[in-house]
Amino acid sequence: MERPVYRFLHLIFALGILHLLVLMVLEVQRQIQLRHDIAAAELRLEQLELRRQKLSEELEMASDQSYREGLVRQMGYVHRDERLFLRAAQMATPPDKPSN
Repeated sequence: MERPVYRFLHLIFALGILHLLVLMVLEVQRQIQLRHDIAAAELRLEQLELRRQKLSEELEMASDQSYREGLVRQMGYVHRDERLFLRAAQMATPPDKPSN
């Protein structure tokens, strides 16, 4: 014959084990999420490092006078004594004439 106190202790023990399992599952989920966040942060860090390298190279090239002149000429600027000639491909095509 089992005493009522033992039933209560078994219930407490079962609830403790259940609580421990829930905590372990939550901890595993937290660990998985943390690893995912770390991987995402490392990927973002690599992207930022590539961006920084590109900007450093561009800054280095910007100190070159001929590079800056090339950029300005791409935007369409010319020296005071120069004339800008448009190529045929850059000029707008005239509208088609209507046929009678």
